[in-house]
Amino acid sequence: MNQEEKGKRYDWLLSQYRQIENQINTVPKLPLEETLIDANSREYSQENLNKVNQLKGKLQRIDAEVKRLFTI
Repeated sequence: MNQEEKGKRYDWLLSQYRQIENQINTVPKLPLEETLIDANSREYSQENLNKVNQLKGKLQRIDAEVKRLFTI
């Protein structure tokens, strides 16, 4: 992959990363009162926590691909 292709791939990955971050930010959190009462201080319901964790996994895969992109 030449430098121009790497640049385009990086731009696309960055765009995907931002979209996923925005998706994470739209996942509803539990009310603050509930969070403070909970001994584990969870911010999300179990269902929403699963969604957030899946999205964070995608972010990690993008990070790994960016690192590979510029170390090869």
